[in-house]
Amino acid sequence: MIDTWDPESFSSEITHILNNNSELIFNYFTEDLKLMEEHLNSSPYQSLKPNQFWFTYSNFKENKLTLILKSSRIRVWHYTRLTDDEVNMMCQKLVPSSLDYLQLRLDSLVSNDLLNKAESKLVFNQSPYHAQGKIRFNMLWSTTVPLPSNESGVSPLLESWGGESAYFWLSDKIVKTKLKKIGLPRIIEIETALSDGLNAFSVSKTVLQAWAKKLGVSVAPSGSDLAIKESIEKAKVVKVHTEGQRSFNALAKTYPKNAQKLLSE
Repeated sequence: MIDTWDPESFSSEITHILNNNSELIFNYFTEDLKLMEEHLNSSPYQSLKPNQFWFTYSNFKENKLTLILKSSRIRVWHYTRLTDDEVNMMCQKLVPSSLDYLQLRLDSLVSNDLLNKAESKLVFNQSPYHAQGKIRFNMLWSTTVPLPSNESGVSPLLESWGGESAYFWLSDKIVKTKLKKIGLPRIIEIETALSDGLNAFSVSKTVLQAWAKKLGVSVAPSGSDLAIKESIEKAKVVKVHTEGQRSFNALAKTYPKNAQKLLSE
């Protein structure tokens, strides 16, 4: 298992191919920074010039590095709010998003007197999944770079039970308040393959940014969202970080190892 943002975790195969192409990687990112600086500081205004290393770099990224990454397993991060029972279920088996799964989870809340039937029906009926099923179903979303719990993109997912599937279009303020009191904020550490669709190509950018940073270029690994789909059967929970635990607050700062490097360019 590798961290796409941490060269020290890369496999020997990945390290070997990056080492052999370090000059290209350094030249591409250095040129990119130079061209952007010239573009931003130009007077009169000048369009951004093309990177002379772009074609060779893109060919390496797509046709060499991505092929190796497709057979790799990486660590990703899923931000959510769960009850203890849901945590136990997730550790046993990762389940992709669907209306059926949302209904199952809502039924469990009703059984445990956390919502009544009318409130459960309201959450279900107003779920964005009814209108956005094709872009949300049968996948589990994660981030390839660990983010602190107060980061604006993930804090709403930790604040309300059910995440966007439940609170996003919910109109009832009382039920919305209830969802914020169900369960606890959790950050789920997951090991997964990169065999789905464009996932390997997507994370190759972060791998290359991390390597360029190792070479001394002032660039920060940006990470990306990653949808676990067909590979979900072979994905597994590595660790669960719950609000109140030291690791929950340390995430992306001092946890996991080398995470503090993400904060500096």
